[in-house]
Amino acid sequence: MRGWWRAVVLGTVATLVGHTLAAALPAGAVAGWKLSWLSDLAFSPDGRFLAVATVGGVNLYHVETWEHAGTFAVPGGRAYALAFAPNGELLAAGAWNEVRVWDVEDGDLVFTLSGPFGNVFALAFSPSAPYLVVGGADGSVRMWDFGAGKAVWVTQAHTASVRGVAFAPDGALLASSGADQAILWNVNTGEIVHAFPGRAWDVAFSPDGYFLAVGAGKVVKLWDTAVALPYREMWGQDGHTGCVFAVAFSPDGRLVASGSLDETVRVWDPEAGEVLHLLTGHAAAVEGVSFSPNGALLASGSGDGFVFVWDMAALPPFVP
Repeated sequence: MRGWWRAVVLGTVATLVGHTLAAALPAGAVAGWKLSWLSDLAFSPDGRFLAVATVGGVNLYHVETWEHAGTFAVPGGRAYALAFAPNGELLAAGAWNEVRVWDVEDGDLVFTLSGPFGNVFALAFSPSAPYLVVGGADGSVRMWDFGAGKAVWVTQAHTASVRGVAFAPDGALLASSGADQAILWNVNTGEIVHAFPGRAWDVAFSPDGYFLAVGAGKVVKLWDTAVALPYREMWGQDGHTGCVFAVAFSPDGRLVASGSLDETVRVWDPEAGEVLHLLTGHAAAVEGVSFSPNGALLASGSGDGFVFVWDMAALPPFVP
């Protein structure tokens, strides 16, 4: 058998609790399952798969059925980060001192990047060049040209683990986040364009590139990327009560989802700064949130291994 169809799940058992146990799902969720642990998740650009970074590697699930499709294995026991290439043809996973990239269709290993950077918690493919950015536990940021097989630039600007990276939609800017600060980079030169003070657990660009969402402590901050000025802070009595570990814009830019140490997901109206939906059901810190490419679904995953998939049209409105 070819590709990921020949892969074996290592150390994880997925138990689907969708259609047959719908009553056990939180309000608005259409599917859910339990793994032993997870660190990241993302929909594929074509919307066919949901990928989850977990024990043994990256698991793929068919979006239509939520059945397990296979696993891309990593060394060292756990995958900490994952990223799809914009065309969906490549999948990258970060592990201990290593990044692996596969051809999604046939499962072949395309290249491996090894180095003394510890756990790789953050990965992102450029939308406009054959670049993969790697954020290391040692505070390093590497811009890797996987076509040429060499680094474009490497820097050590963070004093703490890099927890998130994201490219602007036009590929000209890169954002990185760590417990020390968030940084906006010039992709071609590796020079710092702006630095945003304070803790930054995750970063995400709006689809138009005008704003950068940052999970900053208990606050979701929106920064204007052109002038590096704060546009909005989303918190307060309706906001998170724990650190915001994951942020994501919806494909149309009208919503921001945030996952937190407080075991909840909040969906915000970034223009008004208001909570639209409060999603509960996780029993551990929410480590990842991801909108499907058409914006109809939102996936969330917590450190205890629970994955929930939410129907955006069926979410109950937030009641203060």
